[in-house]
Amino acid sequence: MESHLEKQDRDVLQKSFEEMISTLPKVNFWGLPLDLYQYQGFWITLPFLQGALSAQQQFQAQPTDIILCSSLRTGYSKSQNTQPIQLDEAFELFYEGVSMYGSYWDHVLGYWKASLEHPDKLMFLKYEDVVENTVLYLKKIAEFIGYPFSSEEQQEGVPENIVQMCSFENLSGLEVNKTGKHREGQGNLELENNVFFRKGNVGDWKNYLTTEMSQRLDQRTLQKLSSSGLSL
Repeated sequence: MESHLEKQDRDVLQKSFEEMISTLPKVNFWGLPLDLYQYQGFWITLPFLQGALSAQQQFQAQPTDIILCSSLRTGYSKSQNTQPIQLDEAFELFYEGVSMYGSYWDHVLGYWKASLEHPDKLMFLKYEDVVENTVLYLKKIAEFIGYPFSSEEQQEGVPENIVQMCSFENLSGLEVNKTGKHREGQGNLELENNVFFRKGNVGDWKNYLTTEMSQRLDQRTLQKLSSSGLSL
């Protein structure tokens, strides 16, 4: 049971969080009834920001820690409260780095630099490379985490079987993903599982973005990644 002193400390900490949060830049989150707050280069919703502040104040990670992350409660905004957002408007927000958790380029660069500084702790992969040669990169991942495939497993085609079972074609074709529902019975939060599957093709963006949008993204990418040694 929380003591009076512990409650006082918690209240003081919460008040300091609220005062600090009130000074942060804030924007609406892509047509949803939520605001994003900019903190240390990231754009975060209020619940996640409060959690991040609390962790920074009270948690010290250790090299041996294993942290499992999951969203225990997602979709708390009812669908009738959302407003459609046009692609060009969403594009401008993304281009300026105003998206959940911050600028895409800063996000990628952060992990790229961390992988160079700690190659034994962080493996940096490109989606297009993994799609092009999935079996090869599956083996690399297995080696990186310390569980390489044995000679017998490779001879039996275990890596290939894993890739087939995890493929877009296989997962999107499962009955549960064709007819099942996510958050079934939760009213406006209910979604059909098939909405999580699009085409699974590299380069499908060409069917949605204009030539001008593509050129602007290329220019911004070159600008952001210059001198980093990373190319996308």
